[in-house]
Amino acid sequence: MDGIFPALLQEGLEILIPYLVRIFLACLATGYVPALWCQAMVVFIPKTGRSSYCGPRDFRPISPTSFLLKTMERLVDKFLRDEIMVLQPLHPNQHANQAGKSVESALHPLIVWVEKALDQQEIALGVFLDIEGAFDNTFYDSMCSSLTRYGVDQTIVRWIRATLVGWLATAAFGGVSRSVAVFRGCPQGGLSPLFWCLVNELLVRLNEGSVYA
Repeated sequence: MDGIFPALLQEGLEILIPYLVRIFLACLATGYVPALWCQAMVVFIPKTGRSSYCGPRDFRPISPTSFLLKTMERLVDKFLRDEIMVLQPLHPNQHANQAGKSVESALHPLIVWVEKALDQQEIALGVFLDIEGAFDNTFYDSMCSSLTRYGVDQTIVRWIRATLVGWLATAAFGGVSRSVAVFRGCPQGGLSPLFWCLVNELLVRLNEGSVYA
């Protein structure tokens, strides 16, 4: 939306870096996000394996945003992972969006629990939960509260909140476009996978009880 594309940044890197550093530092210090960075042109990608494409759930929306915002998000993401989460790591049973972890690493201990129950002639009860629209429905306060709980400096929390609040999503189809303000959730990609991992109070509470989650 801001007209800045990757090749411009790649070819002009030596000239742009000093200015970008000043812009990023100022944005972080003041908790400000330029208005153009908070605009997204939503593109709808058809989901595979559907018999028809008549409803909104038959498409996966992606929200391309400013590459400058993505750059700053990547820097903040690296800081959170390399500094904050080293001191206070995520729950060990959190496997999503974690380096060195995958579906296989999540399934292996689960299978061990089931096999142990079978060997001891016990009953293993499994409950499988799918949280629908996690990225779309998570509230800003929940994400920011989780960051504060992990000891993230309020300057960074304030900037992150500014990246979440005031989004304007624009969709165009058949020559007609419409823009709507977004009041909760976050665009998939960027910092949002880490936000979802931090909002893991349910995972922690379950594992503190008599269940393995």
